[in-house]
Amino acid sequence: MQDTRWRKVVQVVIAVVAISVAALSAPPLLARTAPDPAEPETDFLEFEAVRIGGAFEYPWSIAFLPDHSLLLTERPGRLNHVRQDGTVREIAGLPPMLTSGLAGLLDVAVDPGFARNRLIYFAYVSGSEERSGVRVMRARLSRDGTRLIAKTVIFESSAAERTEQYGGRLALTGDGYLFLTLGDRWKADHAQRLDDTLGTVVRIRTDGSVPSDNPFRDHDGARPEIWSYGHRVSQGLAFDERRGNLYAVEHGPMGGDELNLILPGRNYGWPVITHGIGYDGKPVGEGKAKDGMEQPFHVLGEPPAPAPSGLAVDGSGPSPVFWIGTLAGQALLRLDRHEERWRETRFLHEQLGRIRDVRMGPDGLLYLITDDAEGALYRLDPVVEQAGGKRGRL
Repeated sequence: MQDTRWRKVVQVVIAVVAISVAALSAPPLLARTAPDPAEPETDFLEFEAVRIGGAFEYPWSIAFLPDHSLLLTERPGRLNHVRQDGTVREIAGLPPMLTSGLAGLLDVAVDPGFARNRLIYFAYVSGSEERSGVRVMRARLSRDGTRLIAKTVIFESSAAERTEQYGGRLALTGDGYLFLTLGDRWKADHAQRLDDTLGTVVRIRTDGSVPSDNPFRDHDGARPEIWSYGHRVSQGLAFDERRGNLYAVEHGPMGGDELNLILPGRNYGWPVITHGIGYDGKPVGEGKAKDGMEQPFHVLGEPPAPAPSGLAVDGSGPSPVFWIGTLAGQALLRLDRHEERWRETRFLHEQLGRIRDVRMGPDGLLYLITDDAEGALYRLDPVVEQAGGKRGRL
């Protein structure tokens, strides 16, 4: 009897030690959907965040080349070529740019015909601390991938005084159009004007010309590049090729961060309407709705605002799935259609830090970068379930 009791004690001790060792050796960067008693159970699996490269100084954007390597921008003015094994090589030939405040090198995009023409596009800030704007440059990546050649500025925004609220996200379409988000630069009333590009989404062709069907091309006094207006500052932009829809995520003031379906000629309301409140705690504008102004496709969460930056759209299913990076929220948001409503699911909350950009790679996996003086590039691998070897869906 005494031996039996000791055997049981030893078995319990062994079990406790095994559980403790397993907990200590578990990968530290796994995340499930945030538990919420009001939400139904989901079938999403965990992610393992695999660090590919870094440290990068305030990385801002990533874009994939045909060989699955990446271009990665650093806001202080560096463009890098990053391979999947983490090898990093800086690319020479960037133009002079302003790197004060939140100015610098912003988004980068790869031409759909890159394998043939080797063209890339990038947005950057030009000017001085007293007055600056966003430029878009088209350039050719040299055959050896070390430098930019044949550089041409194909767009320049209106200028403003403060080195903040630039926007600067790019999206390309397969039929030769380029879209760019531009912030209001703390001149909120300008977002309701058409004579400058503050607080707008613009549309040009990839050669810099203005399409003949742009909505304000023939309006006297209007900037012909404007596609939509009434935006505060949109730091995520993505095109759903399957449905032909363009989406942007936009910062509200306090609360009221938005996902918008961007349609030609539409007024998205800022600062006349918003679902947020001012930084002083007081209402902004005339309320949440007004005739002739668009409502958000979806309002993200509740105050305090998550501050969305970076957007990827998976259009392969019956309805699109959106992946949104957040700065203040320090999480990756998944937005999907569930029982006639849009459901938000949070991943990696406060595990990686501020997420600046998120993209879906050609391998079907998500990639993201963190906004930090020592930021990093990560790939998100769905964790394989032990039972049946089933993988999670994105």
